[in-house]
Amino acid sequence: MQAVARAARGLAAAAAAAAARPSATEAGHRGQVQQARGIVVQVRDGNLERALSIMERKMRSSGMERLIRARTHHHVKDSEKRVLARKGLMQRVRSQELGKKLREILIKKIRGQ
Repeated sequence: MQAVARAARGLAAAAAAAAARPSATEAGHRGQVQQARGIVVQVRDGNLERALSIMERKMRSSGMERLIRARTHHHVKDSEKRVLARKGLMQRVRSQELGKKLREILIKKIRGQ
């Protein structure tokens, strides 16, 4: 959790630096306003600690925390990679089969009406 908090603080520092820069319209780049992606948190009344806690909560609920941990986690052995790849493949196959079954059921219902 501390690694996630450090990453969040680094993101918050980058956001503060971006806020200090002039916007795209002020800089003279007309029509090239970049939309915000990912998690957006507003800092109200200069309360950065509250904004960080809200951002951590949003990261946890969106699954971004797991992604960060996966990237900073220990080395994964090749055998583990193969096992994870096979599990992912089986999950995709199962979901595709379920989708086909549901499609067939819906077609039967539509034709039956």
